Amino acid sequence: MRNSKKSPGQIRPLLAIAFYSLKAMLRNRATVFFGFAFPLIFISVFGLFGDNGVSLTVGVPDNMQAGPVYEAISSSEAVRIESGSFGELKQRLEQGRIAAVLTLGKAPSSVKLLISKADPQQAAAVTSLISGVTDKINLKLANIKNPSVKLNIEEVSGRDFKFIDFFLPGIIGFALLATAVPNTAFGLVFLKKTLVLKRIFATPTKGSTILIGQAASRLVIVLAQTLVILGVGVLAFNFNLVRGPFTVIDILLLSVIGLFSFLGFGLFVAGLSNEENTVAPVAQLIILPQFLVAGTFFPIDALPGWIQPVINTLPLAFFNTAIRKITIEGLSFDHLLPELAGLAVWALIAYVAASRTFKWE
Repeated sequence: MRNSKKSPGQIRPLLAIAFYSLKAMLRNRATVFFGFAFPLIFISVFGLFGDNGVSLTVGVPDNMQAGPVYEAISSSEAVRIESGSFGELKQRLEQGRIAAVLTLGKAPSSVKLLISKADPQQAAAVTSLISGVTDKINLKLANIKNPSVKLNIEEVSGRDFKFIDFFLPGIIGFALLATAVPNTAFGLVFLKKTLVLKRIFATPTKGSTILIGQAASRLVIVLAQTLVILGVGVLAFNFNLVRGPFTVIDILLLSVIGLFSFLGFGLFVAGLSNEENTVAPVAQLIILPQFLVAGTFFPIDALPGWIQPVINTLPLAFFNTAIRKITIEGLSFDHLLPELAGLAVWALIAYVAASRTFKWE
């Protein structure tokens, strides 16, 4: 039975628990690596993608690189010409390394385009491009200056969307979930196993103070992670902050909400586990599927349509959707109500499950 004397203020023990928990995490190499180094490695690798624009690689044999069709497509910024013999280019097309092979005869009418069934999207794009070029040349040869149907193209201003603009918010969610679930579970299980948690709980310190102290230390880590990831993204890869410092503030606020939403899963895993060896497999069952399909590395829209409604209800999917609304669409919190409601529901489920499984020893 706990001490029945009047409990002292909980501020000092809360700060002490938060401080020593934070100190322990920073001394843990795994925490530093997976919390900071690992996300930065991902950003450094994937941040190099997507800055060269969209291009179609079209093979044109060495002896056919002349004439109006060749001049038109070679001057296009959307086309990259690859040279070689016809046999070599055809082999690359079959291997999926280029989008098409264009053969040009001496006569203007001798134009042949080889495409592959392996990539219908690129085949359609290159077919449309070459068709447009040949149509213009045909009109010019027929001396038709005013065709009956004209295509009027109007260019509007728009933001240059890079792969890092999609990828970096997902990495923030990745780091957040990793800190909230396995990191929390490992820390609490270690304290239970060494009976430190039991000794603290035997003092006038309340159980809620212990948990809030643990959460506060992880809050410091999460805010530091988010700022470091954003800093590297902006300085090294020109990550776009749509609303400047207001975007940073909104991301930090959302990260705090996400942390407290995900912490319940860490407590749940800690309640199911009595030693460190059982933490990893249980935690991976919760976080690994979300890392893979919840929009961290690629859009959920890329998945089959029948599974998208299920994936969109995962807690990390709610967070990733919300943070991309902030970073990509420039929206504020009043547009995030569906995602925030989804995180709140998952938090309620996780904390209820944790309350039924968590033990102090």
